[in-house]
Amino acid sequence: MHSYWTRANTVLTFFGTVAAVLCLLTTGTDLLHKSSPSIKLGLRNVRRLVPSKGRQEQAVISFDLDADLQSIFTWNTKQLFVYVQAEYETPENKVNQVVLWDYIIQKQEKAVIKLDDHKTKYAFIEPGRHLRGRALNLTLVWCVMPRVGRMYSDQFTTAVGALPDAYIR
Repeated sequence: MHSYWTRANTVLTFFGTVAAVLCLLTTGTDLLHKSSPSIKLGLRNVRRLVPSKGRQEQAVISFDLDADLQSIFTWNTKQLFVYVQAEYETPENKVNQVVLWDYIIQKQEKAVIKLDDHKTKYAFIEPGRHLRGRALNLTLVWCVMPRVGRMYSDQFTTAVGALPDAYIR
C-alpha cells in the first residue's frame, strides 16, 4: 500500500506534465500564425538640428505613423511593445540606432496607431558631430510578449532621406 505522500506526488507530477505539454502546444500555435500588419512610416519634419554639449549634436524631428497591428495578436499574445527608432551610419559606427518613441499595446482593439506630425518622445542625440547630411532610416519594431512561450520581434524599415546639411535652430 502506498502512503498518502506517494499518491500526492504521483498526482502532482501527472498534472505538472500535463501543464508542460499544454504550454508546448500553445507555443506551437504561435509558430503557425502569419501576421500581415499594415504600416506607413515617414519623416514629417526636422524641427531642430543643433550642436549640443561638448561634441554632440541633437535633432528634434517629427514623424507620421499609420499602423494596423491587429493581425499580430493571437489568443496567446499578452501585449506588444512597439517603438520607432532612427538608424544611420557614421564613420565610427556602421550601425547607430536611437529609440525615438515607444508604446505598449495590451488589447487587440488598441493596435491601430495613427500619429500625424508627432514629435519624438526621447532625445535624438549623436555623441559625435555626424548627424548633418546623414541618410536616415526610420524603423517600427514590435516585440510580441506571449502568455506562454518565447518572446519574438519583427520590424518594418523605411528610408526617409537625409538630414539637413546645415544646422536648424
